[in-house]
Amino acid sequence: MWLMNWIPWFVLSAIFESYGQVLFKKAALSTQHLSGYFYFKGLAKSYYLYLGITLYLGEMAVWLYIISNIPLSIAFPLSGLQEMILVLFVAVTLKEKVAPLAWFGVFLIAIGVSMVS
Repeated sequence: MWLMNWIPWFVLSAIFESYGQVLFKKAALSTQHLSGYFYFKGLAKSYYLYLGITLYLGEMAVWLYIISNIPLSIAFPLSGLQEMILVLFVAVTLKEKVAPLAWFGVFLIAIGVSMVS
């Protein structure tokens, strides 16, 4: 039951990491028309990149807090929430089509996460 108190922290960590990935994708898409040096120069100017890095740093801080209080053998399997949230963010935010097999994978992850918690 004590683990249930930590679920909001896992969700926060998963949201930070998932939305960070979405922002990295937006940064990459914003410079996809460029090549070579200009691609990386354009990427360095993308605010999506810096927002994504900021969220990753936030996720790292939350993750360190989690694993300082919960055994890693329990915390790491629960980090599977991130994959579930990422698929939802990709479908909603980026409007990418998610394959039925991917949704089945999300379902299996949900079962696994519920078994660990």
